Amino acid sequence: MAKFALVDTHVHFWDPEQLHYPWLDGSELLNRPYLPADYTEAAGSLEIDKIVFVQAECLPGQAVTEAEWATSLAKSDRRIQGIVASAPLELGAGAEPTLRTLARNPLIKGIRRLLQAERDPEYCLRPDFVEGVRRLEAVGFSFDLGITRNQLPAATELARRCPDVRFMLDHIGVPNIREQQWDPWREHIRRLAELPNVYCKMSGVATAADHESWTKEDLLPAIDHVLSCFGFERTAFGSDWPVMLMATTLPRWVEALSWAVQSASDKERRALFRDTGIAFYRLS
Repeated sequence: MAKFALVDTHVHFWDPEQLHYPWLDGSELLNRPYLPADYTEAAGSLEIDKIVFVQAECLPGQAVTEAEWATSLAKSDRRIQGIVASAPLELGAGAEPTLRTLARNPLIKGIRRLLQAERDPEYCLRPDFVEGVRRLEAVGFSFDLGITRNQLPAATELARRCPDVRFMLDHIGVPNIREQQWDPWREHIRRLAELPNVYCKMSGVATAADHESWTKEDLLPAIDHVLSCFGFERTAFGSDWPVMLMATTLPRWVEALSWAVQSASDKERRALFRDTGIAFYRLS
């Protein structure tokens, strides 16, 4: 286990009584409030001193309100030092007013327009979407890639077309860990990592495995491949709490990842669990 405070670059908070999250409907586990006090309890003895809140896919019309709500949480919880908000990048130039509004909030570090539900695997390459992503550079925002593994080639091309925008791949591109099927995910990750403006978030890994029976050995090939491609300096720890609760607890995930990188140097482990996240999201 790490001997220093961790930075968690992927945390969701929500309260279904405040905002509507359609994807929570029908989930007995997740369809309830998850707030900073719950996260503290879930972390147990882990020392986590910085959190990046990531948009949780409320109704699109509530996205700015969600960012404002997350900002209000940060006023009473100093761990929340960054916010990844949602914005309608598919509008191209039409996304500019929303981006300018969000940019007035210093806590907002980036945007995630979730793509994983789009049926077209090349949705992110539509001209208006590319234009929307390119406009992030002017306001200093990064872009979180919330995609499925079949969208990796298109995401690679998007990052290539937007070299002045920094990208963070969420959940290591969701490989098929459950069935231990690594190809073509491995090659797609290798190609994406060749782009210097792309980073990878070591999050959602256990969720991509068998929720009931995964072992740390099941996760190791995916973890090793990501680190061999991106290196520790471009890979950042994230929990994906509370979605991760479908497969694991926060301490168990940290223990599994710590075991997987036990042969790494102190500098490398610190980069993975702390320094890369601070640098990418420009945390204080």
